[in-house]
Amino acid sequence: MLVPIGKGIELDVDPARLNAEVTAHVMKIGLRNILMDSHAGATAKADPEGYVAKSRELAEKKLASMYEGIVRTQSAGGGIAKPTDPVAQVILRLARKAVQKDKAKTIAEAPKDQRLAVLNKLATEYATAHDAALRPRAVQIVELENGEPTPVAKPEPVAKPVAKAKKKAA
Repeated sequence: MLVPIGKGIELDVDPARLNAEVTAHVMKIGLRNILMDSHAGATAKADPEGYVAKSRELAEKKLASMYEGIVRTQSAGGGIAKPTDPVAQVILRLARKAVQKDKAKTIAEAPKDQRLAVLNKLATEYATAHDAALRPRAVQIVELENGEPTPVAKPEPVAKPVAKAKKKAA
């Protein structure tokens, strides 16, 4: 498993070589970090009374999505957490293009510092609503981007006819 550790460095880690104690520690730290990140946006400044409950709700939602096999989910906040599935990434990309075209006025009407959040929210909603329509195209795009396009039969080369020499009249 290649693990990116920053500065363009990737280490090839063999998880089978880690003993049970190390594996448990890595799992605990990794889960802790992922779950902490999931509720970092719920702050006392934003909601002095309910931020702890909101934090728990967000962390539980994140854990539930992980149990369902979803590593990263799309966020409707200011930034956007791209899904790790390449097809889902392309679906989101296609949705953003569609939203930028169809909802340009709505995005422009938002305060400048909130436009990205509005775009991301609209794109996430569009991707969810139009997933079935966007998925076939997204699969084709991923295949092309990965250099694995669906094979297309190449036509056989056609031999050029040889021109016969004209006989001269004697």
